[in-house]
Amino acid sequence: MTILRNAALALALTGAAATAHAGVKASAVQSMFDWSRYFPAEVFVPLNSAGATTLSFKLGSAGKKVLTYSAECAVAAPAGNSMAWLDLDIHVNGVIVAPTAGTGDAFCTSNGTETLGDGWVRASITVQIQGISGDNTVQIQARGNYGATGLWLGDSALVIYD
Repeated sequence: MTILRNAALALALTGAAATAHAGVKASAVQSMFDWSRYFPAEVFVPLNSAGATTLSFKLGSAGKKVLTYSAECAVAAPAGNSMAWLDLDIHVNGVIVAPTAGTGDAFCTSNGTETLGDGWVRASITVQIQGISGDNTVQIQARGNYGATGLWLGDSALVIYD
């Protein structure tokens, strides 16, 4: 009886471990991007070192996936303005994913200095996305807000997984 119980437990644990493993569906790494020269226009940011602004990937079936984007981020603003920010809109298959729609969601903020050399952070956001069967696309759109005079996104990583 003990052998049967232990075998059943081992089988259950093996199944749980297999379902807990997250499979990467797509990824991109970008080593540097100085966005300050593009300000104040909204831009789709490069997702890899070749400068591609769209990550394309295929899924065998539609379903919920997890998207994580992280980047080194800094915002310059006039001296004393610690309220300026950089926000992101994450577009999946042409649709902006909540909660990133609009300008009210800061990815990183200024610290009241005029240069990008102060206030660096490694910011990250993780959201649930809806993948479709077949071809899928992801784009990250960035913009400065509330008096931002320079923006930096660099050393980024984008990963989509189960």
